[in-house]
Amino acid sequence: MKRWYYLCLVLLPHILNSQSILTLNETIRVAMEQNYGIQISVLEQTADAMEVYKANAGMGPILDWNASFRATGNNVKQNYLDGRVVKRWGRSINPNTDISLGMTLYDGGRMQATYERLGLYGQYSELQGKLIIQSTIVDVMLTYYEIIKHKKTVSYLNTIIKYYKERLNITEERWLVGKGSKLDFLQSKTDLNVQLSELAKAGNNLKNSKVVLNGLLNRHPSLDFDVEESKDIQSNYELSQLENQAINKNRDILLMQKAMDISYKQEVEIAAARKPQVFLNGSIGYAYSNTNTGFLSSSQNFSGGIGVSANWNLFDGNHRKNQIAIARINSNIIEKQHESLEFQIHNDLIYAYNQYLSDKELLQFEEENKSIAEENLSISIEKFRLGGSSILELSEAQRAYDTALNRLVDSAYNIKISELNLLRLSGSLVE
Repeated sequence: MKRWYYLCLVLLPHILNSQSILTLNETIRVAMEQNYGIQISVLEQTADAMEVYKANAGMGPILDWNASFRATGNNVKQNYLDGRVVKRWGRSINPNTDISLGMTLYDGGRMQATYERLGLYGQYSELQGKLIIQSTIVDVMLTYYEIIKHKKTVSYLNTIIKYYKERLNITEERWLVGKGSKLDFLQSKTDLNVQLSELAKAGNNLKNSKVVLNGLLNRHPSLDFDVEESKDIQSNYELSQLENQAINKNRDILLMQKAMDISYKQEVEIAAARKPQVFLNGSIGYAYSNTNTGFLSSSQNFSGGIGVSANWNLFDGNHRKNQIAIARINSNIIEKQHESLEFQIHNDLIYAYNQYLSDKELLQFEEENKSIAEENLSISIEKFRLGGSSILELSEAQRAYDTALNRLVDSAYNIKISELNLLRLSGSLVE
């Protein structure tokens, strides 16, 4: 037992400080399950889907049961010609009940158009839900890539700091033995502190990016984790294929197309009011009356009937005509918005594609520049150690290496963002 106890004491700090590795696919899966925006969207889609039923469009019969009960009392005083006098309290009881039926037989096609419009609203809501999912996934992936970027920044700053510390040690040794100036030592220390400050900023950016991602995943903000760095293997995309996918899959375009369909159905609904309307009416009723005054002490009545009624608005001051014209204009507006959206997305797609190709090319250059700058720095440090170069030459080599590493991290990040934009614009991000 004691051995287990001591073993737990040794391992517990490592267990508490260990970080789980969160892959990109796992991150997206958790977001799909736990993100508040997606959860709300699913509930909204469910509510909108429940709106699609025929009775909500006015189809089908309406059956009502009506009932009433009335009791009255009065003081009766009656004088007859034969001299009789009746004086008493009177009462009357009248229960009634009936079942009525109402149904629209024909309304110019308005009910059918309304029912189809409700179905389109359901599809519109579903597309909105997918757009929210897409937006959430984009935010998740952007934040995930930012974490990788900040993680690489921390890594390359640690690499850079090693060289700055080595330079500081060299200048200190040379100053102490009288072969160098204190100014070189102080400048080296200042440059090192600058890099340490940058490292602290990068570390804070890394922590805050993890907080943002935890928020998107609906997890505790302080939950720590590590991310899986990608292998930087990019796919080869063809612009023509991306353009075809964008027309058929882009969520914004599909949403606008559905809005056009809804607008057309609204036109049909409004135009239906110009046509005659035919209604079916029927009822079955029972009435009973009981009184202790008058000539009848009680009566009961069973009744039933069915009929058809119709109406046709012949003139309403051109109100309906204007409403149809306004609906047509609204449809034209949506059509123009759809054309404008397709044009804009096409332009954005070409822009994103060109940026993607450029980022791929730049990444190759930056990888080569990093290797060259690293070799140049190693040579410069060795020359400086041996007294074959000045501190200015070494500083220049360090700045070149700093710039090369920074540009390489930015290039690796930029190409991921370019690829993400291509997938989003082409509608390939969410199936």
